[in-house]
Amino acid sequence: MHDLPLAIFTVLSQMAIGAFITMWLLELRNKDISYKTGVLISVSITIIGSISVLFSLFHLGHPFAAYRAILNIGRSWLSREVTLYGGFIFLSGLYTYFWWKGDSSKRFLCGVFGTIVGLATIFSSAMIYVIPAIPAWDSLSTIVAFFVTGLILGPLFTGMLLQWKKELSFNISFVTLIGLAISALTVAMYTSSLFGGLPEAVATGELMLDSSLFWGRIMAFIIALFIFLLAHIRRRASHKILYTTGFVLLLASEFLGRVLFYTSAIHL
Repeated sequence: MHDLPLAIFTVLSQMAIGAFITMWLLELRNKDISYKTGVLISVSITIIGSISVLFSLFHLGHPFAAYRAILNIGRSWLSREVTLYGGFIFLSGLYTYFWWKGDSSKRFLCGVFGTIVGLATIFSSAMIYVIPAIPAWDSLSTIVAFFVTGLILGPLFTGMLLQWKKELSFNISFVTLIGLAISALTVAMYTSSLFGGLPEAVATGELMLDSSLFWGRIMAFIIALFIFLLAHIRRRASHKILYTTGFVLLLASEFLGRVLFYTSAIHL
């Protein structure tokens, strides 16, 4: 599948950005995170971000010429995405380094700039696809969906690792449920807009609803929703297995949704 590397890249990059921002916000709120755990999470984020870059290169016909993508930054959203995400990976690496060195002041600055650059990266990634030539993509839903992936997977990834280290200090279930509510609303509005749009958009909607990927995504989403509702209602001290299972399900759900995003699109 030609678009598979892009699906992996966008999901992993948005998850890495969301996890990075979560980690920085926890520090900003003076949440106690041990040295070893901080290094573990920051290294994990940088590795995931770097792996996503490798997958993006597989999509190119000439991977070693990828550097040329930055040459048109003034006019191309793709060039902006490449440049910004490269900057984010660099800042994430610095953030990790300052965790290792125990330098909280420089780590804070890396967090500020990494958050700004990361959010700009997600926006640039989404804008690549907001094009009139593909009616199913040419809407605000595309932008929201890309940010929602980071909102769901990022905090959950960071929170899951913190829970395994017994250092979780925020209500991960509540944060995840908010992300799931926004995601469900976005999918509903997106589907409705397809069937109220141009013939090509309607055709995309029909392909989507006929796809096993769509229903697989919905099934994983619903199971994860019940898991986090259960975790939130019971408020038990430890939900390591629940959180990990929920994370895997939502990662699969977002990935299936992103593959469907690429494969069901129909040009004018």
